[in-house]
Amino acid sequence: MQAATCRSKSVRHAWQEPAQQDKEPCPMRIIRRQPLEGRHHLILLAGAIGILLYGIIALGTPTAIALITAGAFAIALCLLWGIGWQRIENDLLAGIHAMLVPILILISVGMMVGVWMLSGTIPAMVAIGLEALSPALFLVVACLSCSMMSIMAGTSWGTLSTIGVALMGVAIGLDIPPAYAAGAIVTGTFFGDKLSPLSDTTVMASAVCGVNIITHIKHMLYTTLPAYGLALVIYAWLGSVAATSGGISGDTQEILQALHTNFELTPVTLLPPLVVFACILLRQPVLPSFFLGILSGALLAMLVQGASLSAVGEALNTGYTADSGIPMVDDMLSRGGLQGMMSTVAVLIAAAVLGAPFKSAGTLDAAVQMLARRHAGRRQVLGGAMALHGTAFLLTGSYYVTFSLLGPLLRPLVTASGSDPKNLSRILEDTGTTLSPLVPWGVTGAFTAATLGVATADFFIYAILCYATILFSLFYVISGLAQGRPIAASDASS
Repeated sequence: MQAATCRSKSVRHAWQEPAQQDKEPCPMRIIRRQPLEGRHHLILLAGAIGILLYGIIALGTPTAIALITAGAFAIALCLLWGIGWQRIENDLLAGIHAMLVPILILISVGMMVGVWMLSGTIPAMVAIGLEALSPALFLVVACLSCSMMSIMAGTSWGTLSTIGVALMGVAIGLDIPPAYAAGAIVTGTFFGDKLSPLSDTTVMASAVCGVNIITHIKHMLYTTLPAYGLALVIYAWLGSVAATSGGISGDTQEILQALHTNFELTPVTLLPPLVVFACILLRQPVLPSFFLGILSGALLAMLVQGASLSAVGEALNTGYTADSGIPMVDDMLSRGGLQGMMSTVAVLIAAAVLGAPFKSAGTLDAAVQMLARRHAGRRQVLGGAMALHGTAFLLTGSYYVTFSLLGPLLRPLVTASGSDPKNLSRILEDTGTTLSPLVPWGVTGAFTAATLGVATADFFIYAILCYATILFSLFYVISGLAQGRPIAASDASS
């Protein structure tokens, strides 16, 4: 029957693409041609964010379940408002496709940590740290060492998965609270990642805004250096507090004895991280670099530690399980494995479920258009860019998405308001790169928590750089300081 095939003239005109007017019998495949109204976007945002926060904070729902629930709500609204399922499904698949490489890296890190434990690589790094560091200096040294590694290599993930994991073990041995250590490691890592000319986020943020990369890095110093200095002062104070807790030296000696008893700790066990560092410094792809790290760790486990091939396979799959008889040492070393990363993989896929309906609805495009229609000045445009990019990052959890989408959209508005584009590139990094480890459902946030073994809710208050940078950035927007030379109207129009 004609009524059953949805071929009414009014329905065809309002809902279907011209080429599909006589070919689409199923209402689930209709594609909305008119954009959603502003109130629709507000309802979509408020509803999804409300469900997400209520589920995670009030109910204690697992992050993946809360993300899927919020995403299902947003998808249902999009379907109700006439956005076709095929479009949502395509955006969902595109989002999951974008997660594939991070998921493979995450799995590789889990396998690498497991086999590095078995090979004695991480135990050797922990032993060196315990013998060289004191509790009072640990947090500051951890922050500085991660900064140097991240600046030289230009990678936060590589820093976290190598020196970061080892420093977490040292922290346990020195009786430093894991949340303190994770905060210091995150601060140092993302300070370096943000300011390194080799970092993909630094290159991308400057490129999408049309800013010279050196100019971009220098301009970020206004927000990044004060936040970093504040963090170091607080870490020095926290370290002095930890140093007065007592009983640390005895625990340290007991841990060192257990490490030397259970592992053959020779200089050759440090070879795998050196292989990975060399590959990263030579700008080799991450996955092949981690594969070489896994392979070298597996060989050392069999040749130096005498592990069997089946033991290596077990460490790669479920991680290393320590049985030293000392609970502190067992907690420190029982880490890694492919299976240990599966819950984090689920979070990344669930994040793609949440992000898809917002892309299909064009919510971010609508927000930029609304800002453009207001003919706002420099302060309003930059403040709006901060709010918009921060919200977009919370929804997508990926700076690759938000940089590439909002950078080109916001740049004409920023220049038209008389502001230098380097202010926009700085805002993208302040509300993207440094915020990324604090979003537990984001790609980097999930990776950080899983790799360091500390929940985001536990360490975020000690990751001082991540939120202090945003506060300094907001101060400069409001005050008008540290924004460079205003652009004349003729320059802006060109």
